[in-house]
Amino acid sequence: MGRGSYTSNDWNRLKTDRNISAQSTVNDLYRSQNMKDQLNPYHVKYRESCDSMDNPASTAIIIGLDVTGSMGYLSEEIAKNSLNRTMNEIYAKDPVSNPHIMFMAIGDSKSDEAPLQVTQFEADIRIAEQLLDIYFEGHGGGNGGESYLLAWYFAARHTRIDCYEKRHQKGFLFTIGDECCHKDLTVGEITNFFGDISADPAKEKNPENLLQRIFGKGDTGVIRDYTSKELFDEASEKYEIFHIVLKAGAYEYQHSGAAWKELIGNRAIELDPKDLDKLPELLISLMQAAGGKPAREISNEWPGEVSAVVMEAIHDFLPDGEKGMLNF
Repeated sequence: MGRGSYTSNDWNRLKTDRNISAQSTVNDLYRSQNMKDQLNPYHVKYRESCDSMDNPASTAIIIGLDVTGSMGYLSEEIAKNSLNRTMNEIYAKDPVSNPHIMFMAIGDSKSDEAPLQVTQFEADIRIAEQLLDIYFEGHGGGNGGESYLLAWYFAARHTRIDCYEKRHQKGFLFTIGDECCHKDLTVGEITNFFGDISADPAKEKNPENLLQRIFGKGDTGVIRDYTSKELFDEASEKYEIFHIVLKAGAYEYQHSGAAWKELIGNRAIELDPKDLDKLPELLISLMQAAGGKPAREISNEWPGEVSAVVMEAIHDFLPDGEKGMLNF
């Protein structure tokens, strides 16, 4: 997938068609009453980001949104403002070539019916159309975390991206939310939500699983219980991964900022929700920093208030030699 290109005119038409305004709530924006089959990872063998005539040097970008009850404001901001601005800034700043965007909706595999939903990789207005098809389940288990590691599992096992497979250039995977990450993903969860089964048919005793294998479902390698760190490391082989920790909701009582830094180090980026309107600039800046662009050059591309927020957010990700150059 990933033909065509994104334009603001298409976005404006979609806003009119969907009656999207500054007053739209999460329920106005996300009207699906259940998870659509086409977004259910159980029915997806691979999501593909492929080069095309329109996009000959595609870059895969995944944005995973926490859609549990406390995170409605995040999904509102993405749909009403940040998606359009992010696309425009990518084309303006050119941190990557030919962006292909996939959205993921992330919940809780320990409690939710739809803990992961996945759109296609797209390059045009279908990015937004599919985002708005997401079912906002709005639950979460109140159990000390959400299942961001589902995004890592899917990216590692169920995506094929030409930027990596053809050019050995990593894609990008951003997850955003306020809670800690669950510590493990079990075999049962993998089978229930992805349909993946054991890699060795000779050891498969379940006839239904064997039929699934014959018809091409699953078969994505060894299936066992995984820790969050194992899945982060596996997905990191072909994606530059970041988690943006929103400093609200569960942030204080779960100490989620510290927990994320312990899990993934300086790939955990903290952001105050009052600065959520600067999310597009932050995403662009992280792409630039991952590509080796110097901090001062990144900073100089943004106006004063935006520059300060962005540079404070990415400060820990910068090489040690550049940190002393920043003045807050």
